[in-house]
Amino acid sequence: MESLGGALSSIPDRDTKKAALRTTARPIGSNDSQRPIPNPKAQGCDLLIHWGKPQHETAELGGNKQTHPSPPPLPVGHSRVEESPAPLEEMGSRAHAVCGDHIPSDLRDPFYTDQYEQEHIKPPIIYLLLSGELYSRVCGLILPAEQAASLQNHQSVIQALSRKGIYVLETNNTPVSDLDLSSSPIKMSAHIHLIDALMMAYTAEMISIEKVVSCVKRFSNISASKELPFDLEDAMILWINKINIKMRELTEKECKMKQHLLDSPGHHKVRYRRDHLSGRSLQHFPLLEDILKDVSDGAALLALIHFYCPDLIRLEDFCLKEVPSIADSVYNIQLLKEFANEYLNKCFYLNPEDLLYSPPVLKNNVMTFIAELFWWFENVKPDFVHPRDLQEIKHVLNQPLTHLTPYCL
Repeated sequence: MESLGGALSSIPDRDTKKAALRTTARPIGSNDSQRPIPNPKAQGCDLLIHWGKPQHETAELGGNKQTHPSPPPLPVGHSRVEESPAPLEEMGSRAHAVCGDHIPSDLRDPFYTDQYEQEHIKPPIIYLLLSGELYSRVCGLILPAEQAASLQNHQSVIQALSRKGIYVLETNNTPVSDLDLSSSPIKMSAHIHLIDALMMAYTAEMISIEKVVSCVKRFSNISASKELPFDLEDAMILWINKINIKMRELTEKECKMKQHLLDSPGHHKVRYRRDHLSGRSLQHFPLLEDILKDVSDGAALLALIHFYCPDLIRLEDFCLKEVPSIADSVYNIQLLKEFANEYLNKCFYLNPEDLLYSPPVLKNNVMTFIAELFWWFENVKPDFVHPRDLQEIKHVLNQPLTHLTPYCL
């Protein structure tokens, strides 16, 4: 079985493809201290922090050198977050905290390693969790200012979430109490469930069923009897699938029109090798059934980003195979992370192996990232967002053959 570490070493050189991630378009959020957030009343909260292990990757687009340490080899279907009931990595990948202009170093790196190479949460972080201060800050992002001011402890956060229809429950469906969250030694399972609930609330602020349906209707038809989503997860799947279907239609139409031009009597005949003409027909736009497993190779999400930002992510920049290798998947995920870091204010908080292996405990993290994509492309709409449309096909015949899409070559 191919290991993840070995897969990284076997990734082909794609520096020429990386040139597509050009910096000619002004990236929104290049200043980390000015991160847009869903609630316009919370613009004073400047940064959304990912709690977890320090990220040693450097991702600078536009031709600069990029460094990616190899994630440690893991057997397929296995992830560190499943090695123990409540690992610190799970906590690290799930918590988002909001701070002001000056971020304490403890919040940037909340873990320390003891002499036995065991990781622990730093005491100041334990204090913030037990006091409820951290949760109050996060919950304040999704509430009106007058309601956010009343958040003082765990109980007020739990009540605020319940008013939004989000309940903090243990795995056996018993409510998580203020006592569970404030007791010492810390009861990590209760805190994980509260973090999950906050992420769900944050996600609901950025995406909704109504917004997705309205968005999709602009470029596709929806069957009211078969396709209307019944929850946010279903809405995300609908959005991603409709865009991948649209991309399949666009590339097929472009190929047909270009082929018609090549076959026209007045066109100068050029001989192509058969394998050259058909090689890119293997390009596969995936459709999702399971939001966690089916985005694990990064292809569907990169196709979605290409639809909205064709000048920044081109189809030839990533792998669109029906059965991608681990190396292909890792490459796609790294490109996804680099794009988010450069243009979407570092909203991709997962490690490459997190998305590649997609353990169930990270489902909310994946959904939050997809919600962020929707919010950026459909609500914020930075100046580099230019969705593809069938109207662009009208300009295909006016393009020189050197601009022929690789899908047709």
